[in-house]
Amino acid sequence: MLFRAFTRLGLFGFESRQSAKYSAAGRTDKGVHALAQVISFDTAKEVTPRMINSMLPDDIWVYAIARPYPGFDARRDAKSRKYRYFLFSEPELDVSRMKEASELLIGRHNFYNFAQGHEAESHIREIKRIELMRNGSFIVIDVEANGFLRKMVRKIVSALCMVARGDRDESWLEALLELQLQDSIEPAPPFGLVLREVVYDNIEFVEDRYAIRRIEERLKRDFVMHSTIASVLRELIPHNKN
Repeated sequence: MLFRAFTRLGLFGFESRQSAKYSAAGRTDKGVHALAQVISFDTAKEVTPRMINSMLPDDIWVYAIARPYPGFDARRDAKSRKYRYFLFSEPELDVSRMKEASELLIGRHNFYNFAQGHEAESHIREIKRIELMRNGSFIVIDVEANGFLRKMVRKIVSALCMVARGDRDESWLEALLELQLQDSIEPAPPFGLVLREVVYDNIEFVEDRYAIRRIEERLKRDFVMHSTIASVLRELIPHNKN
């Protein structure tokens, strides 16, 4: 969608993604959200977020732009990526067990068992930080790593839930990381996952305040709508009726 918008704006004519040096900081599966996806490309033309937004559907927005050093690549030059998962807190989830299990994942490991399709050349990734906190009805899980495999965060969430429910234990998680066994982990639903930040050295993004204001207005409308729908669904649950 973004590449098509750039082409329609004439930023690089009819060049291919490769010749335009088009690169994305991360891949987001269908249903996953991104607050800070970063796209890089080469162009000789001036471009602003407003210009790009005029060519995009109303659920995709550009709100900042940077003019980095020559040869910058949004994927290869990223130092780390930060994801947040919103997990609905069910009674059977033991959050203390989940926190203890999450500590096993920190560091450099082979995440082969947490990949989807095993298409990557290497499954070695370094998780720098995992934090869990309660926020109302949710358990919020923050994960930062130098890179992620396809569906890796969602499979980590599922694995931690299996330990938290008592279906698996920490030795099972250790065996997965050490490749002593293979187990098929169903990824957690995509709608709870957000790409929150991509970290770079010596890159300064300039925000477009008008674009941000329009985004905030749209998100507030969506928040009211979905909050109302959540209340309606709660009313429809049989045991909630008087």
